[in-house]
Amino acid sequence: MGRGLRVLAVALAVTCALAAQVGLVRPGPAMADPPLPRIATGWMPYWFTTPKAPQGIANAVANADVLTEVSPFWYSAVKGGPAGVRVVFNPNFTDAANNAGWSMAQLRAAGLSVLPAIADGSGKGTMAAVLANPATRSAHVADIVNLVMTNGYDGIDLDYEQFAFADGRSTWVSTQPNWTAFVTELGAALKAQGKLLSVTIPGPCSTTNVCGGMNGYWVYDMAGIAPAADRIRIMTYDFHYNAPGAIAPIGWVTTTAQYAASIVPASKVVIGIPAYARSWTLKTGSQFRLSGTCPTSGSAYRQLTAMASTTAAQIGGVLASVGADPASVQYDAATAESWVEYDKPVTWTDGSGAQQTCVARRVMWWVPPQGVLARTQLVGQFGLGGVAFWTIGGEDPAQWPLVRGYAQQLAPAATAVSLVVPPSVPFNTQAAITAVATSAGAPVTGVEAILQFQAPGSDWAAIASAPLGPDGAVAFAPTITASGQWRVFVPGVPGRAEQASDPQPIQVTAAVVARPRQAKVRKGDTVLVRVVAQPARPGQRVVVQVLRKGSWTAVGKDRTNARGVAKVRFQMDRKGPRQYRAMAQSKGGILVGFSEPFTVKGR
Repeated sequence: MGRGLRVLAVALAVTCALAAQVGLVRPGPAMADPPLPRIATGWMPYWFTTPKAPQGIANAVANADVLTEVSPFWYSAVKGGPAGVRVVFNPNFTDAANNAGWSMAQLRAAGLSVLPAIADGSGKGTMAAVLANPATRSAHVADIVNLVMTNGYDGIDLDYEQFAFADGRSTWVSTQPNWTAFVTELGAALKAQGKLLSVTIPGPCSTTNVCGGMNGYWVYDMAGIAPAADRIRIMTYDFHYNAPGAIAPIGWVTTTAQYAASIVPASKVVIGIPAYARSWTLKTGSQFRLSGTCPTSGSAYRQLTAMASTTAAQIGGVLASVGADPASVQYDAATAESWVEYDKPVTWTDGSGAQQTCVARRVMWWVPPQGVLARTQLVGQFGLGGVAFWTIGGEDPAQWPLVRGYAQQLAPAATAVSLVVPPSVPFNTQAAITAVATSAGAPVTGVEAILQFQAPGSDWAAIASAPLGPDGAVAFAPTITASGQWRVFVPGVPGRAEQASDPQPIQVTAAVVARPRQAKVRKGDTVLVRVVAQPARPGQRVVVQVLRKGSWTAVGKDRTNARGVAKVRFQMDRKGPRQYRAMAQSKGGILVGFSEPFTVKGR
């Protein structure tokens, strides 16, 4: 339910009978805009997590409202130690401890959960060997759990890519069961400590959109690790890497998302989105398209021909530096990516010392903000857990309004709950409590509303439940024995948010019953009235009043015994009927209460 109702033993005898009438109205409509669904996450590279280069931290903090958690890319598993690998800060992360501490302070202040990423930097075959040995595998699990607990992280993200890109496919048959055992053991160990496990993997589908079986990077056994993992982040990018083309064509990404959601709980699936561009030199046949006087080897040749990457935030500047016309940028709807061709001139020095200029014809591909939106919309289409950006810190800031706008579309409709209660009721009597729930102007029906009570200094307790009627209304008649706050909670359903009414107080007054010993008394004689005040409070002052000319005036008083009984005596001062009532003054948190009027006739 998301409210953590805890039923307490409270001094309330509850009846679930529906009240036919309501008491005095205390309007209590409660409707708050539901929070945005957190549908994004991502990695902040260590080079974006320092006070001198804070882009990753600053961008995460600025967009914390749509982020489930963030993963600083800080750690590497390197060869060595009793487990065969050690988890350490990336060796290139200068002043790592201080920079990580600074980053954590910013992220915590923004209310973000932090699952740092561990990359496998142990080299070819090392991690596979560690996981193949139950002893070293267990030691590696213990090291990771210790890292999480020592630093107060919310969990960890595994980014073990050596199996896919270094070890070779021939090793996957033997590696897969050991990998699955490792994730299972790590997930259980982290869960025991209340921590989360995210696992980042290459995709399960081939570049021809064939999924499952021996296609894609099947070594990572998505279905096998799903029970242990809280998140499975799929790196749906670098479709084209060695040759020009779309980085993450939307058709391939969609196929991957759909397949993943069909074999594991969709809510665990997180689809990767590249926040970078790649550029290549075009070819004619097998020859690079170079013009001018060009080198055939060396650093200048590599500048002219090598694939290059840039962050999405820097694309505009890179294109401007080579004189590319922004109007020449094309958006390819088939892949939901942008591309542009441009000339890249490189000046170099030939063997005679003369300066020469060579021009490479390049093409750049990237996912622009509208492409980010197209991929993010897969969250709603397949019920995914979210999207993950590589990187947070290098992304185009124009993507965030689109992501946030889409999150708002996914946000459940708000619920309004208005509450009507009497301001006070006598002790041990029923209170008529009614509520009406609406959403988007229409009655909420088909769910059980929950009546809740909160005594001073205590938690909310569930007292009773009843279904909302066709008009969105519900009524309760609890027997009230203590003062406190009351509210009605309406659970949420897909598409509509949960909501509780504004709390309303009901004060308990003394329940007073007065009985005269005689209904007729001679003028001048003593009238004896037996008064019972509940709850019993020894020493509670009880006053009998007479109605004179429209005002109540005291004529006698007494104090209650341990059973709440008082005997009040006064003299009958006139002939004829007189109207009286008894009043029990407030005591022990019970407010003043009055009996029903009664008549004694003087004769």
